Amino acid sequence: MTLKPRYVPFRPEPKSLCLCGSGMKFRDCCKDGLLGTDIGAAWRDCAEAKKWLQMVKCIRADVTQYTIWHLSHTAPAIRARPELRHARLMTIDIEALADYVELLMWGYARLGWQAKLPVVLERLKGNIDDPRWLAKIAYQRGICALWRGNRALAAKEIEIIGPITAAHEDVDLLQIQLDLHGPSMGLSERLAFYNRIAELSTSRPDKIQYGAALAFELLMASDPKGARSKFAEVTSLAREMEEEKPLSMAGETWFCKALEGLAIIEQDKSLFEEIVTRLRGLLAEHDSLTPAGHAGLLRSIGDAQRYGGQYDEAIRSYQASFSALPDQVVRTFEAECQLRLGHVDAAYKLIRAIPIDDLDGPERADHAFTYFYVALARRDQRSLNDARELLKAAKTPQPFFETQRLQHIVKIGEAIEAIQKDRPLPEAGPMLTGLKALSRYIQLQPNFCGIGLNLNNIIDDMVAQAEERARPQSGK
Repeated sequence: MTLKPRYVPFRPEPKSLCLCGSGMKFRDCCKDGLLGTDIGAAWRDCAEAKKWLQMVKCIRADVTQYTIWHLSHTAPAIRARPELRHARLMTIDIEALADYVELLMWGYARLGWQAKLPVVLERLKGNIDDPRWLAKIAYQRGICALWRGNRALAAKEIEIIGPITAAHEDVDLLQIQLDLHGPSMGLSERLAFYNRIAELSTSRPDKIQYGAALAFELLMASDPKGARSKFAEVTSLAREMEEEKPLSMAGETWFCKALEGLAIIEQDKSLFEEIVTRLRGLLAEHDSLTPAGHAGLLRSIGDAQRYGGQYDEAIRSYQASFSALPDQVVRTFEAECQLRLGHVDAAYKLIRAIPIDDLDGPERADHAFTYFYVALARRDQRSLNDARELLKAAKTPQPFFETQRLQHIVKIGEAIEAIQKDRPLPEAGPMLTGLKALSRYIQLQPNFCGIGLNLNNIIDDMVAQAEERARPQSGK
């Protein structure tokens, strides 16, 4: 009679490096903090009590606990039957442990320990023996690089994984690939990524964000009919989600962006008013916002007011945003509002005072376009010459805006010739009217820290996803 092998759970050696990636020995780190089937319960209580160091210790213990389960159950099963490597159990382990590692990263960030994360992630590579796990670690290292503002390093980390196409099944990798390389993709490829992410992601904000991003792409590609249909679809979806359960702050923010796109196409003042009301509601949640998030909401309120024709109100919102966190691009939009109100000299003073070196590529294009409209309204050869140089230097990757940029350069030449020959200049009014039909350079790309939520608020938003995926498997 052949006896079945006795089950022996994996037990880390007390003097071995802890499985949480801390670099400490197991006996000095997570040994006495393992919660067994109560995994995931302790760190949330610590987060609510703002005990951040204790929260990180609890998340470390959860990483260790789940790794022990994996090494006790899934790993031996795969060694015995390699064909199980791509079975559902392995996929569950990779996704669940990746969720805990992501929580660990946010915990480290909450303590200001971002510089420690690359080494921690390097130590976690061996927790699961699978290429998909190594891809998860590479992704998180890419996120660390993005947090430091090093996009080149982020791209290098992700290149290790190999080609990532829209057919990929990992939402995280699809998102970071789009963030890093979206601008250099062709339109059809970018749309495929947006569709794939919206299809695969279980995150409600993701479905709104990437659906709206696709709609904006159609708008940029001069397909207002297709864009309107997609915006209507996304806003209807968001309203359905809202009826089931209130949207998170991130979800509400992206919903307002989708509403903005629909309102721009339809020039529906009631939608602009709804956006402002919703954003003011978010603004009241002071504790959930960073200074950048507070300023960003004020800017978004200004945008909705500007597109809705409320220029005085938009100016006040932009000024409040700039006071909360100086960002030169809001000065560009404030100058546009002054111009629309007929305050040409005030607009010119504002637009000239903006330090161009403080603007990124799309913001420089916005500045150049607005400078052109102001210069045309001034009917002044010097300012038109300045506008021409700014337009020549501007980067406009979307074909729609590249066509506009070139047309404006030609228009400046015609205007200067008219001045020299004492003929009437082209009117700025019709061009400004056309400008209202399109939101310049709105992009809803993944923004890993960037809509301005406090870290503890982000952690709260992640709880539902992390626990939904991990807890059903916690009784291993």
